[in-house]
Amino acid sequence: MSYRAVFDATQVAGRILPVIILLGTILAPQEIVNATDVTSQFNIQAQTTCEGEMLGKMDAREVFSGTAYDVLTEIARAYGRVIPHIYIFPGSWNMAYIAASTAVDGRGKIVVGQEAIELFDTMALKGFLGHEMAHLVRDSAAQGCNDYIVRNPQMEADADALAARMLGRRPLKAFLERVLALTEGQNSDAKHRLEVLQ
Repeated sequence: MSYRAVFDATQVAGRILPVIILLGTILAPQEIVNATDVTSQFNIQAQTTCEGEMLGKMDAREVFSGTAYDVLTEIARAYGRVIPHIYIFPGSWNMAYIAASTAVDGRGKIVVGQEAIELFDTMALKGFLGHEMAHLVRDSAAQGCNDYIVRNPQMEADADALAARMLGRRPLKAFLERVLALTEGQNSDAKHRLEVLQ
């Protein structure tokens, strides 16, 4: 092979290589996006299945009216968010958000014990639901429905702070005071959170 042939081949390669690199940078992200979409669909499918099983075991039913729905509608408006799905389950005054549930349809899910609706007046219920909405808003979907989430005092304080900013302190104070009354002052977590809120 002559020097001239090698020089010509080098020039051609020099022109083709940038085209291949350019094509690679255009096509590669498309392939990555498609691969991610498959993973996302799988995770959403697993999340949806988990949520369905959990809500079924709790005997929870979605509601579209009533006190809890009305209060949550007001809270969602204050947060500038869509109204989350709200499920009522029997035999408890607990309430929680379902981790990563916003990844399914953008709304998220909050479950409320029937007794909470009966035991908390509207202001305290607003504080309770406002606190759970704060968790829902901050949820990064890093943990899903099946993951065990350890209650972290800082995470609870952050949710209280966000709820107080969005709704004012009065609902949160009413919620925590009601928790203390229901537990006859024996809930040290609620006591501490109320002190921080003051």
